[in-house]
Amino acid sequence: MFQTDPILHLQQALGNQIQCFAHQFMIPITNMGNPQYLIPIIIVVIFGVDFKKGFLLFQLFLWTNLVTETFKALVGFPRPDFVDKNVINLETACPKNTSFSGNGNKEIFSLPDEKILKAFRQGSCDFGFPSGHVSLTTALWGGIATIFNNRIIRILTPFVIVLMASSRVYLGRHFIGDVLGGAVVGLISLFVFAHFLKSPLKNDFFKKESFELALRRRNLFFYFFFFIFPIMLIVLPLVSFHIALVSSNTAGYFFGMNIAYLLIIRKGIPYDTGSAEQKAKRAFIALLLFTVSKNILEFLFSAAGKINCPEIKCLEINCHGFILTDFLKTFIPVFTIWVSVVICTKLNLYRKNKGRL
Repeated sequence: MFQTDPILHLQQALGNQIQCFAHQFMIPITNMGNPQYLIPIIIVVIFGVDFKKGFLLFQLFLWTNLVTETFKALVGFPRPDFVDKNVINLETACPKNTSFSGNGNKEIFSLPDEKILKAFRQGSCDFGFPSGHVSLTTALWGGIATIFNNRIIRILTPFVIVLMASSRVYLGRHFIGDVLGGAVVGLISLFVFAHFLKSPLKNDFFKKESFELALRRRNLFFYFFFFIFPIMLIVLPLVSFHIALVSSNTAGYFFGMNIAYLLIIRKGIPYDTGSAEQKAKRAFIALLLFTVSKNILEFLFSAAGKINCPEIKCLEINCHGFILTDFLKTFIPVFTIWVSVVICTKLNLYRKNKGRL
């Protein structure tokens, strides 16, 4: 499960050059599991398809991402290109940063060598297990099929998951064990999500009184999982062990979305009324604000020298602290969802066009 031989064979069989057809085919597939591609799709669902279902999918995304990153930090397994210098990182084309030549134990269920794990955990935190791309793909595709009761998406979901897993292995970013672990995390998230949809909590989630500042069991439950538990998960490891279990980017997504939802529901959730044109305008406004704010922050932090130059993709990830700039780069764009709701409400884009009735 954590051997590099299958990866090397796959890269040799399909081609291990950046310009080859297999690479050009796999990169778009692997990008489908990246949060920067998934979030705009969820935003379109929220503003252009179904407001409530879109927010439920966003919660599924947030919790799957949070759980995946927590497991990554707790397990602390390296990626293939650290275990074996012969594995090519075809996703970022980063140079080799290891002297190892593969996992010594060739048994299929063996874990990475202790020597490799020790060297990796001393100077790196680019964790591989479980695969975040696969866990998000499994959870969200399954969630979309479940929440919209769509037979076609339900049929396509296993094929998309296999394609995503294959792309991550071929690109040299994950072992087979990593993608299997990601699938398991995604399935567990989907199971919990399906159970939530059948429980009374689903209806309570969209009630204004559930988010009032009151000492009711229902209110305490939502506030605990919206804010208290994530804060504990982020702060306690930092204070106690000086280690971040959750990245600053993921924390930004989590709190940006939940604070935005809190502000929205306190004013009342807008109804999904309006013509197709109005829905398209709502989705356009939301995507525009999200994209513009994201690009402006990238430019400002880059100009101010707060983040590294584009070569950051080949540098080690900082997992020993909380990076405020990374937090803001995800918090603010996601928070614009609340701003978009306010703007669309002011423009009467949530009302039916009586002139066309």
